[in-house]
Amino acid sequence: MCDWFLPGYLAGGPIQSIATLTAQLGDDINFRIITTDRDFQADKAYAGVPANTWTSYEGREVFYVSPENMNPEFVLDLLLKTPHDGLYLNSLFSRLFTVYPLKWKRQGKLKSRIVLAPRGMLGDGALKIKPLKKKIFLLTARSLGLFKNITWQSTSAQESLEIRKRIGKEARICEVSNLPKPAGQEQPLAKQPGELSLCFISRISEKKNLNFAIDVLKGVKDTKIRFDMFGPIEDEAYWSSCRENAKTLPAHIAFSYKGSLKPEAIGDALGHYHALFLPTRNENYGHIIVEALQHGRPVILSDQTPWRDLKKAKVGFDIPLAHKQGFIDAVTTLAGTDQAAFDSMAKACTVYISKALNTEAIKEHYKTMFGS
Repeated sequence: MCDWFLPGYLAGGPIQSIATLTAQLGDDINFRIITTDRDFQADKAYAGVPANTWTSYEGREVFYVSPENMNPEFVLDLLLKTPHDGLYLNSLFSRLFTVYPLKWKRQGKLKSRIVLAPRGMLGDGALKIKPLKKKIFLLTARSLGLFKNITWQSTSAQESLEIRKRIGKEARICEVSNLPKPAGQEQPLAKQPGELSLCFISRISEKKNLNFAIDVLKGVKDTKIRFDMFGPIEDEAYWSSCRENAKTLPAHIAFSYKGSLKPEAIGDALGHYHALFLPTRNENYGHIIVEALQHGRPVILSDQTPWRDLKKAKVGFDIPLAHKQGFIDAVTTLAGTDQAAFDSMAKACTVYISKALNTEAIKEHYKTMFGS
């Protein structure tokens, strides 16, 4: 169960997580996907995709629920009529696709196993956004026993710690990474010392921390930088503050918004930039981080992702958000590299990520998680 699925793409990583999982394990597990009939923040349904009936989308069984049927009665009836061994929930705060199924499980209306993937929503950075509302929900859910007798999926040791911190030491956790997309092809790119092309590819929201990236670039001196953003505007007020902030950038920093990218266009876009700049407040995985490294592009990140010790591996930087000067230094260092140094980093990126991701082992972990 997930709020958005293919052919949608504006919700970013969660869609890619389920799309890749079901594509790579579809021969081993019979997935049936319940989702909504439109993309994130879209006011129209997907063209040519039947709603309110089981249909096939790129080899997957999918039920796209239209707005008039987005109610507890319809969803519960759909679940009871659909034979299944387990439920895989892909958001912590989704009302119909997580909270109600947890209630139904507690009430005995659903008998199947439940695996809940919080998708980074229990991280400190994520919980600082609308904190009171989330705190009340977590306290209420725990007091009602909604999290009893379920399995939590974390995608890293960091997320496992976050789950235990918020849910309790007794939480049953299966730690298994997201499955990566097939590796992309590294594209050559000219690199002159004193020049740098950076991209930010993510939803534009407080969590992704674009305003912080702008503040960092204000502190970079004597360097010609192109900074382009790609992604849907999730929070209009936040985007407005980013644009106002960007007006104070110095003349040697070129700032531009390029709109949203479809998943198949991301690899080509990455090839036009020297690095990904994403000082996110929290990522439990970060599909775009993995894809950047797969395409031979170093990354400048916060320390709020699973990807750590990047400087030591010569593939980028992971820096505490409290250390803004560290980000300024990282951008300055990367800008100062010449062609040979950049090409060496690009090669290191592909080697690093190929070693970090053991796809076959990850598949086996998923089979165990869903079958346990």
